[in-house]
Parts: sequence; C-alpha cells; structure tokens
Amino acid sequence: MPEGKATAASLHHVLSEGRGPIGLLLVHALGADLRMWEDFTRVWDRPEPVLACDLRNAGRSPTTGTPVTPAEHAQDLDALRRACGLEAVVVVGCAIGAMVAAVYAASYPTATAGLVLTNPAFRTTPSARTMLAERATLVRRDGMAALLPGAVERAFLAQPHDARYDLYMERFAAQDAEAYALSCLAVLDTDIAADLGRIRCPSLLVAGAHDTLLPPAIAREMHDLLPGSQLVLDEAAAHFIPYQNPRGFRDRVSDFLHRDVLPALASSRSIS
Repeated sequence: MPEGKATAASLHHVLSEGRGPIGLLLVHALGADLRMWEDFTRVWDRPEPVLACDLRNAGRSPTTGTPVTPAEHAQDLDALRRACGLEAVVVVGCAIGAMVAAVYAASYPTATAGLVLTNPAFRTTPSARTMLAERATLVRRDGMAALLPGAVERAFLAQPHDARYDLYMERFAAQDAEAYALSCLAVLDTDIAADLGRIRCPSLLVAGAHDTLLPPAIAREMHDLLPGSQLVLDEAAAHFIPYQNPRGFRDRVSDFLHRDVLPALASSRSIS
C-alpha cells in the first residue's frame, strides 16, 4: 500500500460484539489513540456494538507523511464503518476528535444516528494555533519529551495523579513525534462552523469544568451553532472526559441513546 493511502482495513481498529440498529463510533483526541477509550468501553453495558480506531498519524494506523484534515479522517471513518457492517452509528468524539466527529455527521447524515462531542471545539483559536505550531516544532527538534510534563498536566488539571494519569503520560511520551507533529499541523486553520449548520441528528455536547485547553465557553459557542443540540457540564473532569470520568460519561451517553437517539431513529424508520 503506498504511503499516505489509508483503507478501512489499514486503520487499526477494535469492534466489540453487540446487536441493534446502530453502533458507537469512537474518535480519539489529538495525542491519543483508541486506547483512550478502554475504560469507557469496559464499563459500556448497553447492547450496541462499539467501534474504536486509530486515526491516520496516530497509534498503529498508517503514518502519512503529510497532515490529514478532519474531512479526510471522516472519509476514513465512513469506509471503516461500512467495512465493519454497521448500518448507522452514533459518533462520539473527544477534543480534536470532536471536530472530526462533527464533520462526519455533516458529511454522512444517513449513516449518523446521533452525535456526542466531548471537550468540543469548532475552530482553532489564534492562541491554540500558536500553541499547536510551537508543539510541532518542538517535538520535531527534541522529541515528545520536550512537551512533558506540561502538556499532560494541563490536560489533567484538578485530576488525581493516579495510575490513569501515569498511563496517559507514558503513552503520550511513547508516540511517534513526527506523526504527532503532523496531527498538530493538520488543524492549525480548522473552522467547521459551516458544517455544524448541516447537522440534523440528535446531538449532545459535554464540556469539562476544569478544561482550560477547550473551556466550557467554547462548548457554549458550539452549542449555539449546532441546531437542537444539548449541552451539559461535567463538574469533575478536565480535558479528556471519557478517559478521566469513564463511568459518568458512560451514563450520559447511555441516557442520550435511550432518551433521544433511539426514539428519533424509530420515528424516522416508521415514516420511511
């Protein structure tokens, strides 16, 4: 397979057993991979199957040599969804992964039964652009260690420095520096506001009270741009809600499916 060309089969992924008309499609944050969902999937107790993957330039998926845009990631995800035999999905994205998830929902409306955006953002602010560009330069010159411990500490503000924190620190440090740099560069000028206006599925936004990288004020702006969306605040978590509060996040997603997604899906199918 030529470098930079990903197929559904080449994306490293895990699909749990399950049943029902839809599945969950999990999109990880920048600087992470599908393992950030391990605790969430471990406590997931609904029948829906769960599909998690490493995006290109992350984890065990291909490294492209070039930045991959949210729209290109969305194309990869839909190819993977079809290859895995999922008719429709609730797309769940975290941080930059939430941008990808929102673009997916806008681009593939018939395949998107619902949308959950945690620690969300719809554009890269000037300050974030500067930070990401500096991070890309630093890791290319000095490796991932140049960002530690500060990058992880900011994401874990007001969180316990427990085994989960240590594991994230270890995984962050071990990732490929060039792949991380490319992922940073891919979103320097991202603005998906126009995509949000095209989303019509039930949508839930979950902000972290202690998130200083993508604070709740950004989630509120996004909520205003996303028709019919719901916004809730996780009082305990910071920048990686599904990783830092997996049981609480599980409960929110489960309630959202039961209360909003499945009734809307049943209604649409009865009409058709």
